[in-house]
Amino acid sequence: MDTKRFVKNVKDRVFTPIRLVMLSFFVIIMVGTLLLLLPFAIKRQGSLSVIDALFTATSATCVTGLSVASLHDEFTVFGQVVVLLLVQLGGLGFMTLTSTVYILIRHKISLRKRLSMKEDLSQPGMADLKKLTLDVIKLTVAAETTGAILLAIGFSRYYDFGTSVWYGIFHSVTAFCNAGFDIVSGSTSVQRFYSDPYILIVLALLIIVGGIGFMAVSDIFRTRNWRKLRLHTKVVLPMTLALIVAGTCCFLAAEYNNPDTLGKMNFGDKLVNSFFQSVTARTAGFASIDQGKMTDFSKSTTIVLMFVGACPGGTGGGIKTTTLFVLLVTVFATLRQKREVIIDMHSVGTETLAKAATILTLALAVAVVSLMGLEICMQGRFPWSQLLFEQVSAYATVGLSEGITTELNTGAKLILSLNMYMGRIGSFGFFMAFSSGARTQSRVKYPEAGIVL
Repeated sequence: MDTKRFVKNVKDRVFTPIRLVMLSFFVIIMVGTLLLLLPFAIKRQGSLSVIDALFTATSATCVTGLSVASLHDEFTVFGQVVVLLLVQLGGLGFMTLTSTVYILIRHKISLRKRLSMKEDLSQPGMADLKKLTLDVIKLTVAAETTGAILLAIGFSRYYDFGTSVWYGIFHSVTAFCNAGFDIVSGSTSVQRFYSDPYILIVLALLIIVGGIGFMAVSDIFRTRNWRKLRLHTKVVLPMTLALIVAGTCCFLAAEYNNPDTLGKMNFGDKLVNSFFQSVTARTAGFASIDQGKMTDFSKSTTIVLMFVGACPGGTGGGIKTTTLFVLLVTVFATLRQKREVIIDMHSVGTETLAKAATILTLALAVAVVSLMGLEICMQGRFPWSQLLFEQVSAYATVGLSEGITTELNTGAKLILSLNMYMGRIGSFGFFMAFSSGARTQSRVKYPEAGIVL
């Protein structure tokens, strides 16, 4: 066998597209960890351990927002810039950014890089991938620039010009990338602005646009006709709206008279904060109310919204809205004894159904195993409900917390770091990366198994 061909075959088998994406994120995390450990990245020498730097870099690269240290109190401007760059790289995806550079300099994109881009953008195929990548960059620049200007105007009522501009830029990027990191002084997340609907609504809109997914947003701007939209877009828009409305109603009802959250607010502020909680719970991690003081019903609702997450191809995590949609229509079709699942005159294939079921099963399995690991590490210091809240927040790359992140030990931080990494890659892709089996079709037709369910 030709040596070059042998080496190429080995490379193709070892460095699969999903493994390249995983490797790119791993490298970014390691580099970010080293940068955060530099003396001029932190305000107090020795205040940030290696584990805490790794946790912060992982949280930023995986656009989560969980933090073991206050970005405002512990990090210098350099450290904050490092976190911001990690969020931007993690939100867009390293392969997407490098591919954009290749496009701009008119360099030919290899098949392997195209496959990596497809995995990174959660695309079903490679058609128009170059066009979509450029749309991603255009949308990101437009959204983050607009958000930065609007937020700087809002922050100018509280801070001087320089601080307002920096706050505007930082929070625009972290909101659009659904990261949830903040550098607000003297408060927890954005709770200081609970009575400022302008700032909360701007943040919420950035979160929604970033979470819908680049493919859907590109489709909307290019088509501008509901009938001509792709089926994917027709699914993610109603699902996103339904989850936001349902979450808003649940939080408004559950927290309406809670003096520790919405109870003391006027109706307008209650409505805006309920809406903001519903939006941020699915992917972002900003908090305008104290998560630890919410009612048990609201905490459960938040866990459900976090678990579902954003849309494919977006900057958020979770099992995705499309997965939930496919599972729901399959359940309804099964209850109606339909042999075929039909969506908008399209049949849902068995491969799609199997993938949706696999994603849900893997997410539940990771949650159970991680929760058990967290309970072993923390040895009863926190109730299982708080640990579950933290685990789902990490796995779904949300970043909301009941306030226990800073009190976790090394083992718990490593478990959550792995959860954030798996959540950003996607559980399906993560576990597929360790599977060496190629897609094959059996030549033998076996009889259907008569398993009773």
